[in-house]
Amino acid sequence: MRPRDTDLLKIAVVDDHRLFLAGFTLLLQQFEKPFVVTPFEEPIAVLTALESGSYFDLIICDLVMPKMNGLAFAQALRDQSSIPFMIVSGINTHPPISEMKQLGVNGFVHKSSEDAVLLAAIQTILAGKTCFPDSTANGIEPQPTNFGDVAHPYDVKTVPVLTKRQIEVLKLISNGASNAEIATNLKISENTVKSHMKQIFECLQVNKRTACVRAAQSFGLI
Repeated sequence: MRPRDTDLLKIAVVDDHRLFLAGFTLLLQQFEKPFVVTPFEEPIAVLTALESGSYFDLIICDLVMPKMNGLAFAQALRDQSSIPFMIVSGINTHPPISEMKQLGVNGFVHKSSEDAVLLAAIQTILAGKTCFPDSTANGIEPQPTNFGDVAHPYDVKTVPVLTKRQIEVLKLISNGASNAEIATNLKISENTVKSHMKQIFECLQVNKRTACVRAAQSFGLI
């Protein structure tokens, strides 16, 4: 077992928003136990640090990241380490709780939660338990997932790559636009919209708009 200072809590926070990283450090000052927060702007940097011998008592990562989303990071991390891992997110759709659990994530908290909820979740995970305080609220966990079949966990190498136009279509879909509205907004025909949607659905392995938006958000595409 790696020798470490048991009196110092070491937390790695991964988020591409520097304001969140700074705010999170201030939030953790409410802990009675001495701690140190190491900020990272991308998951790959954490994996590299671990390979170089760094140790953390807890890793906290945003779900939606530009280069590697939280689910892909969870899979890569679990191939390398059993360090407690928590995901946070500000997405306005049902979070992929089932996929998180399948990949060995220890907890999830929405960024809109009260400070006390986040701190309690961290304490619970550090105690060796799992914590998904948002998963039982408003029937979130029972929501079916129609992307990223949990029998085949996310692979970093298979994160979808969409064209600029497909991303534009995705953003409009996420805002609730109909095919006709998308066509008008992008100045293309409805048949072209349908063609783009067919390709997007195939790429994300979904068959519904809601699942499409969830998948795109979890992969960090929108």
